[in-house]
Amino acid sequence: MNIGVWIDQVSSSHVDSPPSWLTLPNDDKENTSYLPRANIKKRARLSPLMDNTHQDVELTPRPSKKRRQNQSDLEPPEHLSSTSTMSDDNTSELESHHSSRISPTKQLAFLEDGSEPVIYCDFNTTTAIVPCDVSKLCDAAQDLGDGVGILGFTPDELAGLTSTSTTLNHRNRKRFTYAWANNSTERLKTGTMVPLKEVQGLVTTAISHEDTRDHETVWNEDVHKTVIASALATSMYAEHLSISNVKSASIDPPDLAYRKLPKRVVDYAIVLRPSQPIQKAWKMLLPVGNAGLKSWNHTTSNSVRSTPIASSIETKAPGKSWTDGKAQIAIWTAALFNRLALLQQPGQDYLEVQAMPLIIAQGHDWHFFVISQQLDPVSEKRTTIIWQKIDIGNTRNCFDAYKLIAVLHLVMEWAYNTWRPWFYNLIAWMGVD
Repeated sequence: MNIGVWIDQVSSSHVDSPPSWLTLPNDDKENTSYLPRANIKKRARLSPLMDNTHQDVELTPRPSKKRRQNQSDLEPPEHLSSTSTMSDDNTSELESHHSSRISPTKQLAFLEDGSEPVIYCDFNTTTAIVPCDVSKLCDAAQDLGDGVGILGFTPDELAGLTSTSTTLNHRNRKRFTYAWANNSTERLKTGTMVPLKEVQGLVTTAISHEDTRDHETVWNEDVHKTVIASALATSMYAEHLSISNVKSASIDPPDLAYRKLPKRVVDYAIVLRPSQPIQKAWKMLLPVGNAGLKSWNHTTSNSVRSTPIASSIETKAPGKSWTDGKAQIAIWTAALFNRLALLQQPGQDYLEVQAMPLIIAQGHDWHFFVISQQLDPVSEKRTTIIWQKIDIGNTRNCFDAYKLIAVLHLVMEWAYNTWRPWFYNLIAWMGVD
């Protein structure tokens, strides 16, 4: 065969389909290094990821390149416009650990740009005035996060814990002897001490999950949920509060979520048990949402609709997006504040919402936030501020794990002594004595 003819045949040929030995990865960053460079573009066209019937639900859907180039980074898509109508009932809700059509960073930007913005602000900012109720929560959490007064052992108990015969290593034994760490008089006002053996088991489990790089679900069940449950079991207010798993909940009515952003959910909520005043007002409460059900909260999920939410906790595995957690808890709690506004007595002065503590756990590390609202006296618009953040401990060692228990006891004490009376005042017009 003439060499020129052979070259023309090779140049004009193309691959109609990938070879049978080629398996296409379904992660969102395909590895094409093993393919000939000329075939990379062809493979992308033939990838089943481009076929909606085979689309990987974990991938973030993206508009076409042309659309991305023509759309401003800060301009919300049409379906997120504040003027758009409510989504259809069958619109899918994006839950806690699924991506949305816009990144968490842009979700936070949309929240900030609204007519009634939701913003993050540092506790130590010099550009805003920190309200007294926010400052009070911040100061209390900061002391506990620093280890001040986190222990409530008697002198004999402490001597036993810090003796050389204990199972604590020498670093933990030394920290347990800090004079400012133990204050049984004040510490036991919010809850009793979780037994050391139980805390050691928790720490061992958490370290094991990090070593084996376990999935977020495993962290949630074995570590995060265990910490919260241990705190509730030893809280002075355990009979008045409970912990609800809200992972499967969605925001309902949907338009409580700001600018039709994804109806993102968190993992756990500290809620008020339905006391007699709450049960009495429940009879007067009108149904809401697509399901036509009653709810005190911004969701009609059966797990939480009859128990007023006092605080929310978002949990992540190590290495998960920190920004994603911030967007989730911002959308979730802003929607809760919108629901509380609808519970106000018609025709009466607005009852300002109490500053509310929030927690985000990421693997071992736990962080404390406070959400509050401020009224602009000129525009009469409200700005929702999430004040960030205080590191309140971790599950790498027993001393820092006791910090977490102490802060959770603080939040539960706040839920009973501050949030509960405020909520009773909010629903008093429904006939609560």
